[in-house]
Amino acid sequence: MRITRFETFLCSYPFPEEKSWWGGQSWDMDLRGVRFNAIILRVHTDEGITGLGEPSGWGDCRLIEATLHRLEQRFVGKDPFDVEKLTVQTPDHTVNSCLAAIDCALWDIVGKATATPVYRLLAKDGDYQTEHIRTYASGGVSYNWFSKREQIFDEIAQLKAEGFTAFKMRIGSAWGLGGVTVSSFGDHLTRVRAALGDDIDLMLDANCRFRSVSEAVEVAHILEGLHARWFEEPIPRPTDDHDDRYQQIRNSTRVPISGGEGLSPIAEYQRAIRVNAYDIVQPDACIIGFTAAYRVAQLYHRAGLPCIPHSWTNAVAHACNAHLVAAIPNRVMLETQHIGNPMLTDLVDHPIPVNQGFIDVPDRPGLGIELDMDAIRKYPFIDNGIFVPWPR
Repeated sequence: MRITRFETFLCSYPFPEEKSWWGGQSWDMDLRGVRFNAIILRVHTDEGITGLGEPSGWGDCRLIEATLHRLEQRFVGKDPFDVEKLTVQTPDHTVNSCLAAIDCALWDIVGKATATPVYRLLAKDGDYQTEHIRTYASGGVSYNWFSKREQIFDEIAQLKAEGFTAFKMRIGSAWGLGGVTVSSFGDHLTRVRAALGDDIDLMLDANCRFRSVSEAVEVAHILEGLHARWFEEPIPRPTDDHDDRYQQIRNSTRVPISGGEGLSPIAEYQRAIRVNAYDIVQPDACIIGFTAAYRVAQLYHRAGLPCIPHSWTNAVAHACNAHLVAAIPNRVMLETQHIGNPMLTDLVDHPIPVNQGFIDVPDRPGLGIELDMDAIRKYPFIDNGIFVPWPR
């Protein structure tokens, strides 16, 4: 079998005005999420078998698409069964995201060619779980500090009705513009904890936005009192082997510290473990590929640490990360985007449904999905990015 060509599809879903969400990027700048983008790769072979992958769509979608086609000639004529040798990562994060999509697509092809689900291919030792995998609602991005603080309680009511048993929220719009303090945020978190009740886990993702170790530790101490499950990426990610800021935070709190969704290549995960950055590692198959993500999970498993994959894009990515969590030995649960993005399910023929906060990974060959071309056409691409400035 030989690879013959790449095919790419770009899609967008524009959110209704009332469903837009904040894209807080720093202490004193806010962006508003007005759409969500998808970049889908389909790899063709000379035997008619195709495979799907989805690179991260957070960057310049046209650039990512062009990079995929620039890489295409490197793969045409190659055997997809050589996936682990063909998708070795580089220092370039955009290239690595494209290689991740290619890697997932090739594993999908191998699975279809051998009538084997991807999770079985990855978990060669037979240690996998496919039924009743816990998943958590990942949202908390629609409330903000200047106009709709209470929106998060509507979201909590929704996720409870949907049966989720865990919720991850963000820290809200720019604190520097909203006059938010650790104390006032703590009051908000206390109300959130009360609304969730005792049966739903609470997690907080800071998106690397706190300005210092001491500020992050203050928030961590509040989370301790609220019995939070973890505190995600409180400050910028480790930059070198002498960066001990995450270790300082871990040493100052009982709340597990998680992170790693944006690390690439695998050497960055190795550095993170050397500097004792994380209690929980969160790779994404659509940022580093199945090959590297499974190796990261094994690396952290050997260190006695859990792996909870990141997944915050669309239907193909969700299927990929579902197979990943099913295959890894240190599995716990899977992230499920909770912002009302219909492309999380609509783009494929057999999306993986969330049922009362749990998923079952299908035993169909490969990823077990194909593109729904009617749905692809339903979401034409809007070439204006995800965010716009959020006026006050």
